[in-house]
Amino acid sequence: MPAKKGTKYVNSKTSSILSKYTPEEIQELLNSGEFKYNIAKKLGLYPRVFNAYIKKHNLTYKQPPLIKYGKQYKSKKKQMELVASLPDPTADEVALERFRKEFVERKQKRMLKELNNGVYD
Repeated sequence: MPAKKGTKYVNSKTSSILSKYTPEEIQELLNSGEFKYNIAKKLGLYPRVFNAYIKKHNLTYKQPPLIKYGKQYKSKKKQMELVASLPDPTADEVALERFRKEFVERKQKRMLKELNNGVYD
């Protein structure tokens, strides 16, 4: 059922919800750092009605910074995760030792092959 002409609130449910809270309590919710839309939904109100209530009672609202919730914040966080940590200093020594073993094995295989064939490449 539509609201009567000249009234700001949509229905009796909305007015009963708003009657539970004083303007001071609503102001505390507005100062909590959440968006008005989220506060209105938690209270069970339409955002348009909540805005009308704020205006009627001369309450103040400061919107939280959008960067905290936006794409820039997430991408910066991802960049920090993608930065590689310093390599393990012993990893170089392990790789060098593995290379030396493989080199010696290949050299021995080549020598055995040359001795068996009698051909020097």
